[in-house]
Amino acid sequence: LRVTDGALVVVDCVSGVCVQTETVLRQAIAERIKPILFMNKMDKAIQTLAYEKEDLYQKFQRVIESVNVIISQFSEMDGPMGDISADPVVGNVGFGSGLQSWAFTLR
Repeated sequence: LRVTDGALVVVDCVSGVCVQTETVLRQAIAERIKPILFMNKMDKAIQTLAYEKEDLYQKFQRVIESVNVIISQFSEMDGPMGDISADPVVGNVGFGSGLQSWAFTLR
């Protein structure tokens, strides 16, 4: 009996996808648990590193693409879960700062 219906995958938006991210995504997909991506440490990217807006966008886009590559390796588009790729427009990608306790989605 499974008691969860989703997996929150937290990725550092500055460092990007790490080795453990692939393991977490693979396990979630194998258990038919839909992953939700959360891009953490946005405060660090905005304030401390002072990235330009376009650089931030490109960095976030690369992280989302990296997660989607991993998802596509372990999931089937026509499988029982359907399309589970990370897409901010769909609302399964959150952005925020755990340290400062704020977050948002584009939906």
